[in-house]
Amino acid sequence: MAKTLHPTKLRNSAEYARSIWHIVVDPGVTVEDVLVPGFWAHHTDKIRINDLIDIIGQDFDIQLRATGKGIGYVETRLLRKWTDDVAVASKPAPDLDVPEGYVVDHTPKTLWRVRLKDGGVEVKRDIKTRSEAVDTAVAHAMRASGIAA
Repeated sequence: MAKTLHPTKLRNSAEYARSIWHIVVDPGVTVEDVLVPGFWAHHTDKIRINDLIDIIGQDFDIQLRATGKGIGYVETRLLRKWTDDVAVASKPAPDLDVPEGYVVDHTPKTLWRVRLKDGGVEVKRDIKTRSEAVDTAVAHAMRASGIAA
């Protein structure tokens, strides 16, 4: 005899059983970043197990399902992935150009910025491109080490 779905399994529509989150991440965030459970540390109170998370990045579009969670992390399963292979192949390695002891990152409020790794002191913010931010970090590192006057 063929199996049938139990009558109580269709009581709730999907809108009531789970949430669907839509997130556009900042430039520089990679697929690998969002797959790390700790990436979601600030959102563990909102995301529930079985929620779907659509993530749009600069060169990727993925969908995750929340499969578990704890204090400071949400575990996910990759359901769908699209990457712009041309953009990924032509992208430079993220921090190879950034001097040791510096961080170059992007936020919607500060745009690209340069910070010292120890203490997080901001060197400069509101920089339009990553390339300009890296140049700023290199110039600051040279000046701080006495190479440039």
